[in-house]
Amino acid sequence: MPFSFKALTLLTKDSGITLNSPVNSMKYLVFTLVLAVLLSMGCKQNKPQGEMPGRSQSPHAGLDMERMKSRMENPHEAIIKGGLDLDYMLTNLPDGWTRTEPTSAMRLAQVSLAAAAGDKNPAELAIFHFPGTGGTAAANIERWQNQFTGPKGEPGSQSAKTDTMMVGLLTVITTDVTGTQIASGGMTGSGPAADLPNMRMIASVIETPSGNWFVKAVGASKTMAAHEGKIREFVKRAKVKELDHK
Repeated sequence: MPFSFKALTLLTKDSGITLNSPVNSMKYLVFTLVLAVLLSMGCKQNKPQGEMPGRSQSPHAGLDMERMKSRMENPHEAIIKGGLDLDYMLTNLPDGWTRTEPTSAMRLAQVSLAAAAGDKNPAELAIFHFPGTGGTAAANIERWQNQFTGPKGEPGSQSAKTDTMMVGLLTVITTDVTGTQIASGGMTGSGPAADLPNMRMIASVIETPSGNWFVKAVGASKTMAAHEGKIREFVKRAKVKELDHK
């Protein structure tokens, strides 16, 4: 900040200092030094705070650092952006399993599980995915359980068994409930037209980077017991389809 001798004269006049004696000259010198220091400090404080020379402040700098950290912690991030690899899961199905045409547009795949001796109808396994929606794992588990009543007529949620496991990097939550499957009126294709006793459901939510995927198997208790191990192994085949990064 420029400072003129005229301005200094006015300031010394206002302060009551005169320059006609050695003592006053000394006071003048001290006063001048103090004033210079104060003016210097004021200039620094009022200076706009801009970018440091040679540095560029990117508005995404913090986000970029978070992405770098995420990739260091999860080296597989680049290849798990998609959904389940259904071709892999549905190849080499176990004995008694037959891939069939989905009975609903909401189903991405459907498999018939052969009926056990004494049962009339096969069980059915269906795979669902709703991009950008579909609800949380907990909400779906609760909804499925409420499609049943337990052996004593209690809500399905009270008799259901639910567990969580890791399949590679994927979290899988499975609920298993036996009892009466409650009629849904046949409107949505998700339930029977009338209550069905002695039924069982084994249903899983597979959490992936593309959202939740659902694997739901329902059938007569005896038939489901015959396929229980196969259903569990089928879910363990879950993996995310790798993307082409060329």
